[in-house]
Amino acid sequence: MNKKLKNTILLFLILTICLFSLSGCYSERNIDHLAYVVALGFDVGTDNKLRLSFQISVPGGSGDNGSSSQSDSSVVNTIECSTFDSGVNLLNSYLSKESNLSHCKMIVFSEEFASNGISETLFTLMNKVEIRPDCNVLVSRCNAEYFLKNSEPVLEKLSARYYEIAPTSSEYTGFTQSVTLSEFFSDYNDTFQTCYAILGGINTSDTHNSDSSENAVEKDSSNKADETLIQGKTNIENMGLAIFSGDKLVGELNGIQTICHQIISNTLNSCIINIPNPFEENQTISLKVRPIKNTKNKVKLVNGSAYITSNINLEARILTMNENSKYLNTNEIQTLEKSINSYLTTQLYDYLYKISKDFNSDIDGFGKYVVQNFQTYEDWKNFNWLENFKNSFFEVSVNTTVKSGYILMES
Repeated sequence: MNKKLKNTILLFLILTICLFSLSGCYSERNIDHLAYVVALGFDVGTDNKLRLSFQISVPGGSGDNGSSSQSDSSVVNTIECSTFDSGVNLLNSYLSKESNLSHCKMIVFSEEFASNGISETLFTLMNKVEIRPDCNVLVSRCNAEYFLKNSEPVLEKLSARYYEIAPTSSEYTGFTQSVTLSEFFSDYNDTFQTCYAILGGINTSDTHNSDSSENAVEKDSSNKADETLIQGKTNIENMGLAIFSGDKLVGELNGIQTICHQIISNTLNSCIINIPNPFEENQTISLKVRPIKNTKNKVKLVNGSAYITSNINLEARILTMNENSKYLNTNEIQTLEKSINSYLTTQLYDYLYKISKDFNSDIDGFGKYVVQNFQTYEDWKNFNWLENFKNSFFEVSVNTTVKSGYILMES
């Protein structure tokens, strides 16, 4: 074979490779053929066992809302089905595009659905490669379909971004806590603690808590999602935690109880609390509180029951001030510190006995301290900590250092 023929063959091969590499593929999945699901909702079905809702992002921020008040950036489709996968398949047969779950930011279970047990759904979701483990898990006080249809991302243009940012309020309020799917699944399979989720609801005038028996100190922080006296365009409210025992919802925590959980579990960044004013009757003081050391939890077994001690160290800054404020000299500061310690100690005891006696749910992970008392894993399993947690008793010590106002004075 001469050199000219070899060059001709080589040129032909190069042109052939380039031709195929530049050609498009009709069956390729791209953005024009996909419908991106930003949130999933799970309700108990009427005819089938599952009522599944998909909140789908609308490209360009336009969509037909129907009668719902949701944002134009998304639409919600709801399907009665027997399983999650059959629901996805039915959705694909209805839409003009194939559904894609890779941008799902929120998984919403209604209280009714979560109370019946979610283990099958949980394992199914974790088995989906498309669903990212960092999407948040929320239990809604209303049904999930209603929750998704009435969510309005007022300060965000995209629903996906809205669901991603909303749970981060825990970083500066302490009234809730971001819980991802991977964290929820890990806690569910743990022998040291139980799982919990964000507690959410749709806040309307009909859901507001108007209990007149609550005093002014308790009013702001004793609410759960959808109960606070807030009026505005944004309907979603995340406040409190949904508590599970095994795979079933067993109870809920309000705002101050959620703060107590974060103090005990060393997940609190900062929060604002109200306490009775020790200097003026029927008045309250607002304080910004943050931990200055990690809470030291210790557990001893006494006659087969856990004796749990928690040593807590906090810093508080005074937010409520006036021109006659008494909080600026040493004696008043010490009086205020004692009042804070007394108030938080009472709240922490109430919280700890609620999760142990009422819920029998160790969401703080005390089990990792108990396991040190057992020589083998088999002994630990036979002890069945998650069942015996209800027999625990507690001792709490709170030490608060008060700083005066940010601007007026540094103590």
